[in-house]
Amino acid sequence: MKKYLFKNYYEPKLLEQGVDNIVLRTYTHIKGFSTDDPNNSTELIFTPQKEVSRRINDIFSKTKLEKGVAITSIVSFKTSQKFLFLLDCGISVSDKNEKELISIIKKSKKKMKGLKRAMVLRTLNSYHVVGFVPLSFEEWQNHMAEAILLRNKKGESVGDIRYIGHSLERGYGSLRLSDYLGKPTPEFVCYI
Repeated sequence: MKKYLFKNYYEPKLLEQGVDNIVLRTYTHIKGFSTDDPNNSTELIFTPQKEVSRRINDIFSKTKLEKGVAITSIVSFKTSQKFLFLLDCGISVSDKNEKELISIIKKSKKKMKGLKRAMVLRTLNSYHVVGFVPLSFEEWQNHMAEAILLRNKKGESVGDIRYIGHSLERGYGSLRLSDYLGKPTPEFVCYI
């Protein structure tokens, strides 16, 4: 389990944006499905830099491989709640697909302000895209809708449509930070 993903790659960018708190969560999947079990999920509010080292290590050691640990798109700035654009992609891992994904994100930055400061992570089978520009709830919803329309040169959907649907249904996005169900922790590819 790689505990450094949040500490080394998420936290510095969140601090640059002035984020006061971020919501992480532990979760399990319903057996036989790739859907989270709503009765077995816990939301955890973290203050970057101040608490993360101690608390995130504690969460990772307690959950072991029984639960996943995820970051959610929910962040706060003093009294206001904002959202980060998080996207689970639906394209397979390859050098060609990775270059094309990065190109698509760069082109989309003009239309989608949530991607102006972004990061790409590689998972076992695909990619995650993390935008660090905080958005209002309405802007976040628009970004998620826009993600449905993102296509590669083959016409394949860049975003995982089920992920987008689940995110819109529950009102926030969520991406895995830990090893879970045989899937290793996502690996950093680049900042864009």
